[in-house]
Amino acid sequence: MILATALLALAAVLEPLPAYTPPPPAQVEMLKARLAPIQHLSFAAGYEYCGYLGRRPDGTPAFTKILRGHHNGCTPEVPGAGFDLIASLHTHGAYAPSIPAEFPTALDMRSDRREGVTGYVATPGGRLWYIDSRAMLAVQICGIGCLPQDPDFHAGDDGKIAERLSYVQLLALDAWE
Repeated sequence: MILATALLALAAVLEPLPAYTPPPPAQVEMLKARLAPIQHLSFAAGYEYCGYLGRRPDGTPAFTKILRGHHNGCTPEVPGAGFDLIASLHTHGAYAPSIPAEFPTALDMRSDRREGVTGYVATPGGRLWYIDSRAMLAVQICGIGCLPQDPDFHAGDDGKIAERLSYVQLLALDAWE
């Protein structure tokens, strides 16, 4: 795993990645609406929740069943044939001052890239991040309080949060933990 991570980071530095492609505004609005109630559940339970956005055979967008994960991770259920995956989505659980959760992890980005999807991450502070796994870039779609916020959240515990984070920057933040 360490070798694979190192090789992916090296490839990102040596080989130019595709340009960042922002998500469609209608997709962002769908994700905000779907993640808002899940945020409250995530805070109450203290767990991450996850799923996928995809397209049914008739072309209409739909979400898979949202599953409860663990305190520090979640694996969505892969849908059956005919459902085309577009994006992963997950919460980062409840606020804990000792756990940096206000930005995606390098694992979040690697998982999306491996699955060939983009990703969305909702944080305890109410931020929404978009992961462009082709460009290996995470972009903060909206900041603190954009989505429901954990009542125990304390801004600033994770330091200054950049609006864009590359895979290499996420690796450095993961190492900092």
